[in-house]
Amino acid sequence: MASKQKQIQRKLTSIENRLNVCSEYTKLWSEYFKSYSEGFEDRKIQTRDEDAFFEVMNVLALNHFRFIELAGEYFKEGSDILRLLADTVSLQVIKQMSDAQYSKLLIDWHTLFILMNKAIGKFKAQVPAPPVKK
Repeated sequence: MASKQKQIQRKLTSIENRLNVCSEYTKLWSEYFKSYSEGFEDRKIQTRDEDAFFEVMNVLALNHFRFIELAGEYFKEGSDILRLLADTVSLQVIKQMSDAQYSKLLIDWHTLFILMNKAIGKFKAQVPAPPVKK
């Protein structure tokens, strides 16, 4: 039984799995950004927009711990993700932000996105090269 648990643990913490989890989380982080990145001038927020935004935020929050654990030493800004999610509870809240708050939101999102991609790059560098065919 212990051997099977060790196998599962090795698979979960393998470079390939860590890379996959981090890549998927980063894609979702990008989707979250698309919800508000174009601003709100002359934009009416529909219920379906809020629902879609909430769905993405919910998945980000639910997968946060797994992302942080598997990103490990390559991503230490986990609390910054949670702070940003807490500051953007709805599209309406984002729409009501001052220009300075909105600009800071965009900068903070981009900073985290760059750091996520940096972690992904470090994992990709560790993936073994495929065997060379003779």
